[in-house]
Amino acid sequence: MLAGGKALALLAVVAVFMLPLAVIALYGVAAGEAAGPALALVAGYGLYLMVWAALVLAVSTLVRARSAALGVLAACWLAMVLVVPRVGINAASTLVDAPGKIESDLVMLAEERKLGDGHNAADPAFDKLKQDLLDRYGVATVEELPVNFRGVVAGASEEKLTRLLNEYATRRMQAEARQSQVFGAFAIASPTLAVGAASRALAGTDLATHHRFLREAEAVRFGFVQALNDMHATELTYADDSKRSSDPEAEARTRVNAEAWRVLDTFRFAPDAPGDRLSRALLPLTLLAGWLAALAALIAFGARRLQP
Repeated sequence: MLAGGKALALLAVVAVFMLPLAVIALYGVAAGEAAGPALALVAGYGLYLMVWAALVLAVSTLVRARSAALGVLAACWLAMVLVVPRVGINAASTLVDAPGKIESDLVMLAEERKLGDGHNAADPAFDKLKQDLLDRYGVATVEELPVNFRGVVAGASEEKLTRLLNEYATRRMQAEARQSQVFGAFAIASPTLAVGAASRALAGTDLATHHRFLREAEAVRFGFVQALNDMHATELTYADDSKRSSDPEAEARTRVNAEAWRVLDTFRFAPDAPGDRLSRALLPLTLLAGWLAALAALIAFGARRLQP
């Protein structure tokens, strides 16, 4: 009876804390959010609060002295909220090696130099491209080409540079994903990590969504820049391009209309489908349910000890 009364009191406290989240979730659904992830988010935080309530009740049934019970609860909070996450971060960075930003930048800069300067059509790195174009169109100089050689160089350079940077970005994302998996494994020892993982997955702010945003935004950027480079190659003459810094009329003819930038206004990043977000949140939600079940068993054991 005593344990049951404490449980009801703690559940009342949980309900009070859950009320604002439930209201916010209802508002989100009314604003267009899918009901499934919103409901799962509320359920996840409900499980999280019930885990702490169950922990308080379990300790109170197993530890008779109030001061000792308070010490145990404080130690549990420190361990699960502060110590375990820090250990997880250190373990992830140790077990999955990922080069630092300075090291990566130095390596990338060395690779970039081999590609040539796309803003300098006279760079020796583009000699073969120049000769290929001259041979294709059967002319002797770049001035005779039907396309602007500077624009062709800019497009070719951007393609090579983007391919190089995407390779580094892909390797970085793969390392981050592996580190995230190692860090996520520590949710077994910390409900705080479990609810955080579930919350990020359901809200669409987890690492997988972040990486998808980076890839989609990069695709838009590359398409936009290459469209400008194509315009540079086909709509700007080589003569005007060469004189635009010294000839006001040539500068006016080479000025790009603002309409070319409107493609950036069309980019809209959409969240993952509700089913995908729910599937990514399933494991951490299951861990929370497992925590609650284990603590319920401890409460049942402690309640039997309280019986005369």
